[in-house]
Amino acid sequence: MKVEEVVLPGVGRKFTIEVQSGDRLVVVVHNSGKRELQYYEKGEEDEPTAALDLTDEEARELGAILAGVLFHPEAVGDTRSKLGAQVFEWIPIPPGSPWVGRRVEDLPLPPGAHLLALDRPGAPLIPNPGPEALLEPGDTLVLAGSREAIEAFKRALGRG
Repeated sequence: MKVEEVVLPGVGRKFTIEVQSGDRLVVVVHNSGKRELQYYEKGEEDEPTAALDLTDEEARELGAILAGVLFHPEAVGDTRSKLGAQVFEWIPIPPGSPWVGRRVEDLPLPPGAHLLALDRPGAPLIPNPGPEALLEPGDTLVLAGSREAIEAFKRALGRG
C-alpha cells in the first residue's frame, strides 16, 4: 500500500492511498474536522467513482471500525508482523475504582501507550476521547501500544 500526504494551505491535508488492486482512496482532512472521501478505480484520474463527506465524529467512528476497535477479526497474512510488538488491550474501569469521576487527561499513560477509545455500556463507542472526558463505572479503555507500556499502565492504574 502506498500513502502520499500533501499539505493543503488554508484547507488541511490530503492523503492519497493506493491499494494493491491499483484503486485509490483520497482523504481530505479539513482544518474544521470535516473529511472528504473520494474513491477512484484503477486508471481513473478525473472524476471519483464515489465520494462521501463525513463530520469529525463520523470519521472517528469509521476510524475505530477500520482499526478493529469494535470487532477483532483473526489476523491473516502478515498483519501480526506489521504490528510487531504492538498490542491492543481492553481495560475495564470497575465500579468503586479510584479512577471513576476522573478525567481522561489524568490517566497515567506512559510513553508508548495510546488511548484509542472509551467503550461505555449502553452508549456508542467514544473514539479518541477528549482530555476532559470523565470516566464512569463500567467504562472500558481501549488502548494500543507496546506490551511493556500497556503493562506499566495497568500497574499505575491499579494504584489510582
